[in-house]
Amino acid sequence: MTTPNSATVPAAAPAITERDMLGALEVLDTASTDPAELMILTDEEIVGLDGGDSLELLGGPYLAQPGIDADASAASAIRSLAARHLLTPTGDASDPEGDFVVGDEESPRRPFQLDRALAGVLALRRTPEVITTIARTLAGGSTTLGHYVFPGGGVLEEYVTVDGFHHFSVPDLSVVPQRVHAFVDPFEDASEDGDVEVLTVPGPDVDQVVEGARSLSVLTVVAEEAGAQATVIAFPGRVRVLDNGPIRTDDDPVGCEISDVSPTGLRSIIEALTPGRSADDAGEPNDSRAGSGPSVQ
Repeated sequence: MTTPNSATVPAAAPAITERDMLGALEVLDTASTDPAELMILTDEEIVGLDGGDSLELLGGPYLAQPGIDADASAASAIRSLAARHLLTPTGDASDPEGDFVVGDEESPRRPFQLDRALAGVLALRRTPEVITTIARTLAGGSTTLGHYVFPGGGVLEEYVTVDGFHHFSVPDLSVVPQRVHAFVDPFEDASEDGDVEVLTVPGPDVDQVVEGARSLSVLTVVAEEAGAQATVIAFPGRVRVLDNGPIRTDDDPVGCEISDVSPTGLRSIIEALTPGRSADDAGEPNDSRAGSGPSVQ
């Protein structure tokens, strides 16, 4: 078997094939209300497989460190994947890739064939209908939780740890709100709903509002080049939610509503921001927090 080398690191995202999309459908078919971890990839593995832009949305904490050579790290990661039989040079591959689904003859192509589940995960990362990201800051650092949502309610979840490990799982759409709830309120601080105030954002009042917080989470929902944001600020025994409103490209000050929220109030806000879900959905699972989200790291 030919050993992949640094020349295999793509300069841009490779084309997506029919085989890749078949793997994506197979991945989504594993959805569960209590999903097991599907796989873990590192920053450098994702870059080596899908190009330098592949970490733009959820970030790459390991490769972002000073002194890390991203190209060399990605090339080494490709060799490691080959050693674990998660990719095969195209000359040795046995499965036909089929036609291009994303890209064309001019698009970059991988010089190897991926394990089908791995190919499916990478295809899903690039083709969601809606994506939600939650960037959370704790005393121990920043982590990110992302949900890629697809027509029909399929979801791929990606949790990025402080050291650049990307944990993938496939939750049922019905449990996404409780998994987000556990992530943005990791210490279960939400207590009571409060009066709505108006805060000027950006502005000096924002610094005062977040002072003393032990968890700060920015939730972003993007669909069809539009989107909305909310900020969840957790203090000991208290959680506040700032409605940032539609995503804006300017920094002009605007008035945004902020209020304390109870667990039920926080859950309702999360459901309103979760694609395809609402607080009135029938058959919603119980809001048990045990095992309802990725482990805190």
